[in-house]
Amino acid sequence: MATTRIKRIGGIYKDDDFLKLLRQINGRAILVVAIINQHCDECEKLHKFVGQLEQGFIDKMPQLIMVYGIGDIPLGGENEKSPPVIKSEDSKAEDKKKSGLGDSRILKWDKIPDSHGYAIFTSETDVLTYHGIFDHDEFVPNILDSIRRFKSSIKSIAGLPGKKLFKEKKRSGIIIETSGATQNSQIIELENKVKSFEQKSSLPIYFCKGIAQEISYIVEGQEIQKIKGFKLEKLLKKIKK
Repeated sequence: MATTRIKRIGGIYKDDDFLKLLRQINGRAILVVAIINQHCDECEKLHKFVGQLEQGFIDKMPQLIMVYGIGDIPLGGENEKSPPVIKSEDSKAEDKKKSGLGDSRILKWDKIPDSHGYAIFTSETDVLTYHGIFDHDEFVPNILDSIRRFKSSIKSIAGLPGKKLFKEKKRSGIIIETSGATQNSQIIELENKVKSFEQKSSLPIYFCKGIAQEISYIVEGQEIQKIKGFKLEKLLKKIKK
């Protein structure tokens, strides 16, 4: 039986378009928007998972809504396209008309300007965006993590670029950075530990997938404390001192 919880779309979209959809979901599920780039071999991993969802796997994930489309921008950007062709005024007018309407086969969205990546909405203000150079192998785990953390106080940061942005925006909190070597069971154990500390600490705690296994305490963008490994109790004691 066909599902309405996954849909391929095309055309030119704005953030407001997806926020409207998110409001319709009304807190019942996370929303994933993916742009699968037709010039990227690695995007086959995204395409494969989308195909599994379309074949019925999404029925096992009631807290997931997905929309996806195809991106046509070469991975090196517009500059790597073929040399421009001199066109007549009529051709230019026709191209402008098509650009305004959008190609219904191609998805374009300003949040992912290179038409290569995805975003996970858990709320209107909590959006994880992965694009440009990103780890395609983390596509499914990041979705599963977001579903597991949905409706909890545990939040995620979109990889090392997200951690850098966190500091640039002068935000404060504790960031637990995990690496590719961190087992999923370890992450779940850490999540349970974070839940047990919620009443002991008012500091927001975030999970971030990177290259290290460490915990950082950041105040207004400045790293105040850092501990190798996942000794959350030790860090909290240092903060209290």
